[in-house]
Amino acid sequence: MHKWKASYFNELALLFYRKKVIMIAIFSAVLPVLIAFALKGLEPLLALLAVGPSFPIEMLSLYTGLWIPLVILTLTADLFPHEVASRTLKLAFLRPVTRLQVFLSKAASLATAVGGILVILFITTFLCTLFAGTMNGLGEVLSNLKAYAAAFIAMLAVSAVFVFVAQFFKSVSGFVIVALVLYAAFKIAPFLLSSFSAFSPLNYTDWHMLWLSSYVRSGTLITGALFLLASSVLFYSLGYYKFDRTQV
Repeated sequence: MHKWKASYFNELALLFYRKKVIMIAIFSAVLPVLIAFALKGLEPLLALLAVGPSFPIEMLSLYTGLWIPLVILTLTADLFPHEVASRTLKLAFLRPVTRLQVFLSKAASLATAVGGILVILFITTFLCTLFAGTMNGLGEVLSNLKAYAAAFIAMLAVSAVFVFVAQFFKSVSGFVIVALVLYAAFKIAPFLLSSFSAFSPLNYTDWHMLWLSSYVRSGTLITGALFLLASSVLFYSLGYYKFDRTQV
């Protein structure tokens, strides 16, 4: 276990040494503030409450639908195809760790980055609503936390799919193009085949909204959570199977 921890912290350190990761973190924190100021400026024209209690959830929907999947795609490209292309992946295999430990440490560092973005978003949107004077009581905060936790499970499934796809590429550009097309195709597919969305983890990016509804049965939420967790295990397992056979 200590070898895996060492590998995990090493991957995490390498991840945060990248300037793009720092820029991603800054942008993730600044964007809600800019949108809050923009809404505040438009408040007289809209005649509506600009930054209301639903602001953290509205920003969460924007992030899980577009921003976080793009971040996952970018970081996955750095963790896998980029290291294969630059031949730095073989350096990881020189450490006293197995390929499974290397793969899991990379996947865990990716999940940590996603969780970090959600934490940054929650804190930033909470402060925005607090300074706007529209924050509700503790019950609203706990409800938002529940939605953010559900969003993390959904983003974990998205990262598992991207990690699996990344194993088939040795160039960053090829992976990015295919992953973008795949993501767009999976988003369009439910409009052509309505039942498709129930079996695609990429179509659960707004799944957190169900956790905010009092009309959704707990059994439905548990079933969805189990499906996303099972999808994560499946695609990570398939990804490792391909990763284990990668020639570097």
